[in-house]
Amino acid sequence: TVETAEASAAQWHPIRLEALPPRAGGVACVRRMSKLQRPPARPRPHSPADWTVAAGAEGVLLLRGKKGRIQVSALGPDLLRIRARSDGPFSPRPSAAVLPEALTATAGTVVTEGTVVSLFTNAGSFQMDRATGHWAVLDDGGLLVASGSTPPTFSAGKTQLRLNLAERELLFGLGEGTGPLNRRGLVRDFWNLDVLGHAPAIHPALQSLYVSIPFAISNRDGRAAGWFWDCPARQTWDLGQTDRSIATLTADSDELDLYLFLGPTVPAVVGRFTELTGRPPLPPRWALGFQQCRYSYETRAELETVAREFRRRKLPCDVLYLDIHHLDGHRVFTFGSKFPRPAEMLAGLARKGFKTVAIVDPGVKDDPKFGVLKRGMQLGAFVRDAADTDDLFGEVWPGRVRFPDFLNPKVRDWWGLEQHRVTELGVSGIWNDMNEPANFARPDKTLDPEAIHHTPEGPKRHVDVHNLYGQAMAQASREGLLAHARTGRKKTATPRPFVVTRAGYAGIQRHAIVWTGDNSSHWEHLRDAVPTLLNLSLSGVSACGADVGGFLGVPTPELFTRWFQFAAFTPFFRNHTNHGTPAQEPWAFGAPIEEICRLYLNLRYQLIPYLYCLTAEARRTGAPWMRPLCWHYANDAVAAACEDQFLVGSDLLVAPILQPGATARCVYVPNDLWFDFWTGEMHPGGRHIVVQAPMDQIPLLVRAGALLPMESAGPSVSPGAQQTISLHCWPRGRGTLEWHEDDGTTEAYHQGVVCQRQIRSHTRGRTLVLEFEPESGAWSSTVNTWRLILWGARTASGLTVNGVPFPATFDGEGQVCIAEIPNSPGALHVRFTGLAS
Repeated sequence: TVETAEASAAQWHPIRLEALPPRAGGVACVRRMSKLQRPPARPRPHSPADWTVAAGAEGVLLLRGKKGRIQVSALGPDLLRIRARSDGPFSPRPSAAVLPEALTATAGTVVTEGTVVSLFTNAGSFQMDRATGHWAVLDDGGLLVASGSTPPTFSAGKTQLRLNLAERELLFGLGEGTGPLNRRGLVRDFWNLDVLGHAPAIHPALQSLYVSIPFAISNRDGRAAGWFWDCPARQTWDLGQTDRSIATLTADSDELDLYLFLGPTVPAVVGRFTELTGRPPLPPRWALGFQQCRYSYETRAELETVAREFRRRKLPCDVLYLDIHHLDGHRVFTFGSKFPRPAEMLAGLARKGFKTVAIVDPGVKDDPKFGVLKRGMQLGAFVRDAADTDDLFGEVWPGRVRFPDFLNPKVRDWWGLEQHRVTELGVSGIWNDMNEPANFARPDKTLDPEAIHHTPEGPKRHVDVHNLYGQAMAQASREGLLAHARTGRKKTATPRPFVVTRAGYAGIQRHAIVWTGDNSSHWEHLRDAVPTLLNLSLSGVSACGADVGGFLGVPTPELFTRWFQFAAFTPFFRNHTNHGTPAQEPWAFGAPIEEICRLYLNLRYQLIPYLYCLTAEARRTGAPWMRPLCWHYANDAVAAACEDQFLVGSDLLVAPILQPGATARCVYVPNDLWFDFWTGEMHPGGRHIVVQAPMDQIPLLVRAGALLPMESAGPSVSPGAQQTISLHCWPRGRGTLEWHEDDGTTEAYHQGVVCQRQIRSHTRGRTLVLEFEPESGAWSSTVNTWRLILWGARTASGLTVNGVPFPATFDGEGQVCIAEIPNSPGALHVRFTGLAS
């Protein structure tokens, strides 16, 4: 394999290395891309002696040179860690992103041949020319990642790394960011910032948002690899904008700490990245329901009226939010006079099936009579000024404030105890806002870069840990909810925490759901939400969403409707609007729009079993439920470029309406057979089709072979699966459903109190076969009946269960066969021979 990224770049040629020793991880023979050739006239910046191989532990390659030191560790066959610095030992650098248990080196073999030194694993190799410092990572398929013409450079507290980009290379991920799905050719600035009115519609040059995840997925003609630079200080990545053939990565740090993922598929890279940084916990099942918010419901009566209207109008809803107007003078963990008897209010909402989530901002009002402030000062809980002689002051909604030092574990514990003041009253979840952190008192809208945090590793400047602040606050909120559940007055099973955050860093998925902040009521912001949420999903944050209708401004009825339809298929489904805007509840735009919202609310609630299975899959494998087409269709160049459609799991294709006045749109159907969800029309894949989209329809297709479990919609999400699950089965393909069921509310799933089973389908001719594997796990299923809905039928006859004929009904208009099969913990074999030709 030869790949030239620039005129002066190295060329890597395959050579086979026979009979590696057994300690190489059981590899007897690996394909080795080792020999480096350069044009003879090219001057060498260093002599071979500049980089010498030092002794290292198994699976570790250590190089020393005049320009610094480089350490390469194999953390697994498909995961390498590269550390580099100009001088001195590598710093301990405990990571807020990487799980400690993921940092153990595994078997690897170091081989030196001439000036090239290599570290081999089962899946690939790292290779470096000691004469130049140029390195590359390869697998059996060829070159995955290669450095530029120089090793990492260090200057004035900054580290810079250059990576070669191939001609057709695409780049995905990079956390939260506006713009196209493919980040190639852009500049990404990783610096969490309070952004009012983001996206190109408002600020074309904007490069920062609220969440910084310096992780990229490279796609080279269907072969994927990944890079993650673990550094919470400011980073700027020029992804081929200045030089299309080079990605220039710069961090305000004196050390490179880079993780490389060998792939070779997007799911493999994301799975490994989330194994490194943590998989998301299961949320409470009610978190998948609809959530209603505004800035703000200003009185108890207003909030209770909204709750009554949802139930009176038969519009499903699970969560209501309290924004900052519920507070007493914006003092955190309080209720003001307009929300009297809060415990009574919260209990009343709970009886109607509503959970209540309260906003919590980090700024603590500088009021000497305020108990939270006094207790925090006694603990020394606040960020300090640059001289470390006094607390740092800033300005947010309460006026003059101090900022808790969440990077200190003792402060996180204290904050969790203070949080009990609202959870004891009946608040069900915590909404962390303004936690970039935002500060109105400075032009840069955040804390003094020289402010001091007291961490377990010693004092650190804010500029060095800035991107961790919101993550640490979310961690404090989650841990506080868990601690309250374990020490509360009611000794019950520990309920699952619910935390929503605006700011975060890599690994934020372990602590909170992410919403994309202050978007606007513009069609461009609706269009931008699709690639933004897809890239967040690819960055490990499977639970994410954007404010329905846009937070700033006023949506037209058409924009609100199209946004509502789109958001019904996103993980975090919340309607939110700004202070002073007109009402934006689903009934605010008139009866026709309300009816459309009711349709999609009911569809969302019917799909809860499917969505819950996808949520459980994210916990097991890191796979998000909202996926770009390239997730399942890696070798399809059109699918890889598609950024205005997405998959929900593997079986639903969603193509939102993103233009005003559109009543149809072009949809790309990837290489499978697909059915129109609304009409049943079949569409062969690998082509573009035109799909009709009147105001009450979003283009929605179902993959042939799909298995979609659905339940009846109620006013709120049931804690566990209902007694009857409708399993919709589409013919003419193969499908797999990883069924997951548990109590839906507690942490017991960590101890295996779940019910899991795999359900598979395949079609041969006119015969559809369903295989239910036996149940496993300590949870007793609450499903009594599987209501099979077999699409594409021509008769009700020909159905057997475990070889015994079984009665069914036939709907000729819908061409479906329906049968209600009693559930069994053992295996079930269903055979249906009545499909249409």
